Amino acid sequence: MASCCSPGSPCSGTNAFFSRWSRFYARRFRSGGLELVQKYLLDGIGTEPISGRSVLDIGCGVGSLHLTLLQRGAATSVGIDLSEGMLREARSFADNLGVGGRTEYINGDFTALAPSVPESDITVLDKVVCCYEDIRALVVSSTGKTKRIYALSHPKENILMKSMFRGHMALARLFGWSFHPFWHNWADMKALIDSQGFSLTYERSTLAWQVLVFRRR
Repeated sequence: MASCCSPGSPCSGTNAFFSRWSRFYARRFRSGGLELVQKYLLDGIGTEPISGRSVLDIGCGVGSLHLTLLQRGAATSVGIDLSEGMLREARSFADNLGVGGRTEYINGDFTALAPSVPESDITVLDKVVCCYEDIRALVVSSTGKTKRIYALSHPKENILMKSMFRGHMALARLFGWSFHPFWHNWADMKALIDSQGFSLTYERSTLAWQVLVFRRR
């Protein structure tokens, strides 16, 4: 499958930014395991049977979430990420864990690739919605690929996080950085997910992140 992240493409800056951090995230997962937000996501997903399910991990990073789901009984997974460096680490983890034959990795922008991505029982987007400018396209295309469970995390609606994000966005515009995050109306996002046929079944937060898990009605 063709990548959208070749040099000069719209997402090449995101590829370069996250690829620079890929070894750090791999070391952190190798030494410390899952982050608290990821544990909450798995808690919410785990309220439904996991065994035999298929997983779509959008913005999969080094693979910690879908690899853990495979170890817990999921049948197959597809990991999609804009960062080639993240996917290299994810493939290495998958092979070392003996689940490389049960997962597929795709480098590119999910919203562009969506027509050719198979449906899944479980879709996960950990800290991904804040990396997309067109959140509506992301939510509509990803919920459309989800048969049962839709799980995501987003920045928590508080003064600290909003100030940090908007500060980063302002600096990115000032200095012409190739990547910056986006702050969205998270209540509108939840309403959009609901309008796609999903109901909220699990909600938990840390100081910085909100975890939401939905089930298709």
